[in-house]
Amino acid sequence: MKAIGRLLLLAACLGGAKACATPPTATAPQVIISFTQPVDGAAPITLARLASASGAEFTFVSSLSPRSHAYRLRCPASDPACAHALAALKMQAFIEYLSPDTRKDPR
Repeated sequence: MKAIGRLLLLAACLGGAKACATPPTATAPQVIISFTQPVDGAAPITLARLASASGAEFTFVSSLSPRSHAYRLRCPASDPACAHALAALKMQAFIEYLSPDTRKDPR
């Protein structure tokens, strides 16, 4: 049941790019992005590439491996623009996979 709620939250958050430009909050979705090549997940160039590909802003949270990193979207979970941004990002050739971060730390 919890996983379904998180998926619905993720879907509701994928929408318009500019609507996702608000500061991250506790209700902002957090995702794990796995890149096809190792990247510095916190590097400004990586964050700019994610923003350019999705139309949304991301905040780096932590590295899980050289290719996988956790990010928080800069939009409320209820923003449909957020869901569209994640869907667009999933289509990028440099992304291996993107999934909701179900083990995120409370902040």
